[in-house]
Amino acid sequence: MTPNGHSRAPGRREREITLSGLRTFVAVAEASSFAAAAQALGVSQPTVSVQLAALEDACGVLLMHRRPHLVLTEAGADLFVRARLAIGRVDEFAASVKDLAGMQRGHLRVGLSTPQAALPIIASFMEAQPAVKVSTSIGNTAELLDRIARCQIDIGVMTLMEPPGQFACALVATPRLMICMQTSDELAAKASLRPAEISHRPFILREEGSMTRVVLQAGFDADRAILNARLALGSREAVKEAVAAGMGLGAVFENELGHDDRLTGVPLAIQGRAHGVYAVALKESLDIPAVREFIDHVPAGHLPASERPSGYRAG
Repeated sequence: MTPNGHSRAPGRREREITLSGLRTFVAVAEASSFAAAAQALGVSQPTVSVQLAALEDACGVLLMHRRPHLVLTEAGADLFVRARLAIGRVDEFAASVKDLAGMQRGHLRVGLSTPQAALPIIASFMEAQPAVKVSTSIGNTAELLDRIARCQIDIGVMTLMEPPGQFACALVATPRLMICMQTSDELAAKASLRPAEISHRPFILREEGSMTRVVLQAGFDADRAILNARLALGSREAVKEAVAAGMGLGAVFENELGHDDRLTGVPLAIQGRAHGVYAVALKESLDIPAVREFIDHVPAGHLPASERPSGYRAG
């Protein structure tokens, strides 16, 4: 019986899983549309439908529900990650073949939530590995972790309270969290601030999913202080502008404060838990040379030996 409900004829040969079928499956899953996937692959929509059905037949499981909307089944969600990794390894192999002819050697997709920490590493990597194409995208920590898990990006550079065990993580930096305020604020002369000292002041927060917000809230919780949230904004630049406009205090990491005569930053004294900026990747993707080479450029906190693939070298 096929995933579409059809009985297999006696003696019928099982279909093989093909690379084109995997590419079609990944394209449909990423686009959530047969038409968009067909356009991306440069084939007709009926071809996409036939290839996806053939892959389901070969796998013996339904990968996607078609109605009322295209959505991955539980099996499809599990196999999507594996399919994306398989395609990545094939593409890396093809890139290595091109490299032998002096052509481009792979494509690395890097997501970042902290440009100030990530871009110097990316610049160093691009200088050292000019044959590898690098593309970047911006997102908060929660978004980047989700995109890594879905193989939509290869590496994320983000702030974490602690590295999650299901990913390979290398420490990049440990910036302090700063309370951002107007330069004229009476608190600006302080050497540091405890959350209890500023619990009465209104705060401009980052959006849900932002690690800046998570670290700030954790600091207040550890001090048993109430965080007086006045407004939430979707970027650190917007937070700083709101602070400059006198709407309240904000929080940014010290490497994000920049130079603005209107603003001053004072370190927040956080008890207990630490945080850091990490380069994060799927453990399985460390077998891809471009991913491993990027991790080699992280200046500190290299992967422990237990997480290093065969051939891994310390940077």
